Amino acid sequence: MSRLRAVTVGVAATLALGATAGVAPSASARTPMYFGSVAGGYEQAKNGTGENLANHAYSTFSNRPPTARMITVHAGGASWRQVANAAPGSALYNDIVRWANDIKARGGNVMVAFNHEPEAAPGGYRGTSAEFIAAWRRVVSIFNSQGANNVEWTWQMTAYAFRTNASDPRAAAKWYPGDAWVDNVGADAYNWSSCGHGSGKWNELSTLMEPVISFARSHNKAASMPEFASHADARRSQWIRNAHQFFLNNQDILTAAFYFNRGPTVAANGDCRWSLSSNADYDALGDIARDRAHFTV
Repeated sequence: MSRLRAVTVGVAATLALGATAGVAPSASARTPMYFGSVAGGYEQAKNGTGENLANHAYSTFSNRPPTARMITVHAGGASWRQVANAAPGSALYNDIVRWANDIKARGGNVMVAFNHEPEAAPGGYRGTSAEFIAAWRRVVSIFNSQGANNVEWTWQMTAYAFRTNASDPRAAAKWYPGDAWVDNVGADAYNWSSCGHGSGKWNELSTLMEPVISFARSHNKAASMPEFASHADARRSQWIRNAHQFFLNNQDILTAAFYFNRGPTVAANGDCRWSLSSNADYDALGDIARDRAHFTV
């Protein structure tokens, strides 16, 4: 049974047992939840906290899948239309098959996202939302055909996509592949504060994630933060501690969180300082990792 089908069965069973009226139970949340850092700042996070952490890595189908708890994969220079139309025998199709078989052979749960933040540039330049959805479904279908049932399909959007107006082309609902194709609703949540896209407002992680969790609950899905971070500020260590409490308050639905402990990857955010820079910051992050009753790698 594929993971997606198992999730559907699990939700049906929960509902049959009489869940609280008006509350949608999460589909595949786990305790403890995975906690770690994003590749590029992962080793620094491990060294700074002195703790073992889960890793979130990025790659392309043309490369070998990295060993990580979560992997976000892109199709290189291929458009979403090309991914959706990947035919058996083509180089792209063979690469996706190779990924599926490699991950299947590893065993254990692996979170996989295809083309993160598709609604945001430069991801959006690969095609339309409909083409993204078709590409996502094609990738999942190929994995399923190879029996890669240990994949947790994690739809990775920006947190902003869940709070923008429904008419906005970036609105999350316009990019959702569908309940049959997603296990986990993921959002990259950033407290921009005074840098990059920020307006000077200080946002707690709970504020950024509230609409994401609401979306996940409405679709009976788990939720996660493939990336999360705060711009450097004297308040950042407390922001991380508040995030810890937010995780505990929502452990029925949250499955993973990875701190983006590195510099910005695009020039538009060049003034943002996501990397942790003080003992207080690392102590706060480390305290989450040390809470082994609730967090794991």
